[in-house]
Amino acid sequence: MLPDKLDREKLYMQLTNIMLAKIRAGEWRTGFQIPTEEELCKSFEVSKITVRRAITNLVVEGHLEKKQGKGTFVRQGPPRAGISMKTTLLEGVFQPGEASDVSLLDKKVMTSLDEDVIKRIGPVIDRDMFYVSRLKSTEGVPVLVNEVYVPMRVCETLTDWDPDGGPLFEYLRENSNMKITRVTQTVEVARPGEAITGLLNIRSSSPCMVVHRLFIAPGDMTVAYSKTTARADRFKLDSEYVQLS
Repeated sequence: MLPDKLDREKLYMQLTNIMLAKIRAGEWRTGFQIPTEEELCKSFEVSKITVRRAITNLVVEGHLEKKQGKGTFVRQGPPRAGISMKTTLLEGVFQPGEASDVSLLDKKVMTSLDEDVIKRIGPVIDRDMFYVSRLKSTEGVPVLVNEVYVPMRVCETLTDWDPDGGPLFEYLRENSNMKITRVTQTVEVARPGEAITGLLNIRSSSPCMVVHRLFIAPGDMTVAYSKTTARADRFKLDSEYVQLS
């Protein structure tokens, strides 16, 4: 069975349900190592991003588990109970069908940080921090600025990351030994500084929605800190809560 590309349901959700059906039917039994991402892409005629999102869904829901250096396996025992929230980095700002554009503003290694950033990141072993900022626009209107800070100890080859080669967090996933297991999020209304208001082409008195995200690895080690400042008149945050049972 292949995902229906004409169906209005997103491809990754269709693939999630197809893979889950294989588990429930016993085709993929407990302890079974599922095919690789490349094999799944060929079998279901979908992109690697679609496959990864479907696998992530099933991992979050407790049906699959990833074993570093080995692969992804059908989870042994019943899925864990609880509630999980599935989000993406810059979700909810654009309506479906709107043309969006992302431009790189800055990419560098910083040796000193603002006090607010230090407070949010928490204690760090060193102060060498990889920094990248991007401006996202829709239909020619700038709507948000996204800033990401990553300690250089997380991935020594960060300066080799090419924005045209794929998302920063995908690069981290493939090139860092530190795996993100928890994300904390804070959303607030604030007035940004002159630099941000200039980029968003708004008045200095205009409030913005600011989303702070801290990405954490086992042992409470900080992997990254993300700050997204969006125009309040274009802000829409969509989150999906899933019951794990």
